[in-house]
Amino acid sequence: VGELQAALGDAKRQQELQEAEGQALRQELKDVRDGQRILEKKGSAALKDLKRQLQLERRRADRLQERLQELLAPTRARTGQ
Repeated sequence: VGELQAALGDAKRQQELQEAEGQALRQELKDVRDGQRILEKKGSAALKDLKRQLQLERRRADRLQERLQELLAPTRARTGQ
């Protein structure tokens, strides 16, 4: 009976250790998933900001192109081209 109780005690300790390890692994998995979500949100925000900046630069380039055309137009008229 004593040996069975000792074996039962060992089995319970093993079970507790496995449960603790399982809980630690579940927490680690949750932390990794949370970190991944945060990185995805940061990446999405960065991409959105870059797209906004690109659009602003395109508008600026268009305005500069229009201004250049305006400046060149009188020159063409004066030279007869």
